[in-house]
Amino acid sequence: MSKEKRRVPKLRFPEFTEDWEQRKLSELATMNARIGWQNLRTSEFLDSGDYLLITGTDFDNGRIKYNTCHYVEKKRFDQDTKIQLSTGSILITKDGTLGKVALVEELPKPATLNAGVFNVRVKDDAVLSYKYLYHYLKAPFLMKYVTANATGGTIKHLNQSILVDFPIPITEKQEQDRIAKLLDSLESIITLHQRKLDNLKLKKKALLQKLFPKNGERYPELRFPGFTDAWEQRKFGEIYERAGQKNDLTYGIDKIISVANMYFKKDVTVGSEEYLKTYNVFKLGDIAFEGHTNKEYRYGRFVENTIGDGIVSHIFDVFTPKINLDINFWKDLIKYEPIMGPILRRCTKASRMMSNLTTKEFLKEQILCPTLEEQKLIGEFIVSLDKNITLHQRKLDHLQLQKKALLQQMFV
Repeated sequence: MSKEKRRVPKLRFPEFTEDWEQRKLSELATMNARIGWQNLRTSEFLDSGDYLLITGTDFDNGRIKYNTCHYVEKKRFDQDTKIQLSTGSILITKDGTLGKVALVEELPKPATLNAGVFNVRVKDDAVLSYKYLYHYLKAPFLMKYVTANATGGTIKHLNQSILVDFPIPITEKQEQDRIAKLLDSLESIITLHQRKLDNLKLKKKALLQKLFPKNGERYPELRFPGFTDAWEQRKFGEIYERAGQKNDLTYGIDKIISVANMYFKKDVTVGSEEYLKTYNVFKLGDIAFEGHTNKEYRYGRFVENTIGDGIVSHIFDVFTPKINLDINFWKDLIKYEPIMGPILRRCTKASRMMSNLTTKEFLKEQILCPTLEEQKLIGEFIVSLDKNITLHQRKLDHLQLQKKALLQQMFV
């Protein structure tokens, strides 16, 4: 007769040997959210006050950004004690971006919840560590469970009826505390590396503002020794021309380039060779117009090919250099919003979620250019900044993979 399979994690602190058990979330914690008749009008949001109003948009990597929160009057705070927050409250978004999790610690002021967020509170601290529960809810297990138990279509709301039955693996309190402490340490390291990465990106942004002339000026604030002349005003039609070369099947599906992210796509399906012939050739140093608009690029953006010859969908307008340019310099200049934004505003037409480029008008527009020698020096400097950013991004990615592996092995 075979033995019953033990309920233990693959990776464990050696001093713990007992089997784990599984309990429903509703057995271990309370779950409350702002109910419909209590919903706040935007006119009730205050810019300052004594009572914080927390919403899902205030979550930042598992914590609350209190400096982004609105406030409410005392009577609104007092209205429902079940959604008043305290240390140990675990918040889960149930609308919008579903399943985002944040832990409340060190509240600067009394706080309540806006609509769209659950307040999860551990019932018995002797049975369940709130930090352990926070890490388990923040891991991918919750949304996998929600997706598996949803009935048809896109999940638009995280229903409490699903959440109450979410299974939580628990072990003795001491082991929970050890797991939570380890994951806290790893999360702190990840947060530190994320801050370093964010600071490097901000540093690059600040340097680009000095390396490129401000609108209305012909001299950048920061220059390399030996360069004092004004940058030359040139029409785009003197620098680039419309490429217009179609794929004659020299390039296969392995050479299809993602313009938005600049890499050769994998596992791409194309209907036929004939359709592959509709693709535009996109060579190293060419630029393509990517018309999706967002907060960063209000009229779309140009992206330079920095990875090698390939092809892109016919929806992308491709331009090829007519003169010798430094690829590293133009990679950033051609998508630099303070300079390119006003240009694209004049030579694009808006459509739904997209901007369409008017080629004729674009080629008439002008841009300031330094000499090729100055381009190369600026380009080399930008490359050094990008290498540092890439290095920190790889470190961060590695840490996140380590955390993912731990989560998969430390829980049952």
